[in-house]
Amino acid sequence: MTTDIEQKLADLVDDVDFQAIDRRMGRFNLFEAMGAVRGELRHSNFLAFMLSPSRNHGLGSEPLLRFLRLALAGMPQASRPIRALELLVGDLDGAVIHREWNNIDLLIEIKQLRLIVLIENKVGAKAGDGQLARYRKIVESRFPSERHLFVFLTPDGHAPDEDVYVATNYADLAKMIEGLAHEQVAGVETGTILRHYVVMLRRHIVPDQELQDLARLLYERHKEAFDYILKCRPDGANFFQAAKTLVEQTPEMTLDRVSSTSVGFVPKAWTSVADLNACDQTLWTRTGRSAVFLVQTYNNENYSYRLSLALVIGPAPNEIRERLYLGAKNRPHLFKGLVKPMGGKFATIYGKDLLSQAAGKLMDDEQRALVVQEAWKVFQEEDLPALTKAVLEIVAASEAEDA
Repeated sequence: MTTDIEQKLADLVDDVDFQAIDRRMGRFNLFEAMGAVRGELRHSNFLAFMLSPSRNHGLGSEPLLRFLRLALAGMPQASRPIRALELLVGDLDGAVIHREWNNIDLLIEIKQLRLIVLIENKVGAKAGDGQLARYRKIVESRFPSERHLFVFLTPDGHAPDEDVYVATNYADLAKMIEGLAHEQVAGVETGTILRHYVVMLRRHIVPDQELQDLARLLYERHKEAFDYILKCRPDGANFFQAAKTLVEQTPEMTLDRVSSTSVGFVPKAWTSVADLNACDQTLWTRTGRSAVFLVQTYNNENYSYRLSLALVIGPAPNEIRERLYLGAKNRPHLFKGLVKPMGGKFATIYGKDLLSQAAGKLMDDEQRALVVQEAWKVFQEEDLPALTKAVLEIVAASEAEDA
């Protein structure tokens, strides 16, 4: 049996199609290395950089022109706020890109064309109830005399709940960026970055049909070898005990919610504060915590080496949840990784990777353990004291207001 499976694995490795996939999937990717795969803020930051004519990417207004034409192509001609010809002959060089203006992901002002472009970017989460309508009203009120283009950008072109928005998808965006990279529009450095971004999108955000077809063909050809590999794949269990041990060995923390893939904890300074222990014990944690740090492992094979850390607000009373979320949102330098908008039941107000998937898969067990220990030490010494203090200040300020 061992000899048989060894031969099947050897046949798989020798398959030229497998080697082609390995070359494509195994290449270093800048955006994966930075952990910028699913983070909407990072995608929005990159889009703001690329679409801004004044930034030093050497592309001028060409990315903005192509993006606007892409968005307009998804609208009936009669509904378009501007004609494509106006864009082609107009001056886009003075366009200004705003990030997080009134919580809007990207707002583009093109004064020469009297055009305002709103881009709501959703990579993982869905738009909140009434969110698109609220943003539309803000733009229409602030820019009543300008023309408006409302864009809803999602991985699959999900239909917005507001008819004035045009649905745009990341697959078409990837094609557009790929065109910029290959048509000699970009310089060598910028072209490399654009290609890395496209590869990352097709690995993680949008389907690569050619790659999927090749993978299916390979599976049919080497089914036994793949089934054996899947049986041997790593899981989050290796990290689980390590994460639990890290928490238990940190004296200023109290172990809380523990599941098969996550370890919860809170600073001891929070355990006697009423607003931080106001959650219904039947809805989340048996301790009734309003907010809990979670160290998360992943059974999903795409994230089997990842170990993340987040501060999550649970289903506490709405007034407490809103105060904690708004207080964190007003301290972006500290509450990094805050997810917008606030969820109806859970809300992440701080997040980071102790070990990213991209880095973890290149290491052995000993190296992963060292990286996690170092990342935990940095969190414990730098972020945790400030986060603990900030949450207490937010609660104290709200209690003072109530008094």
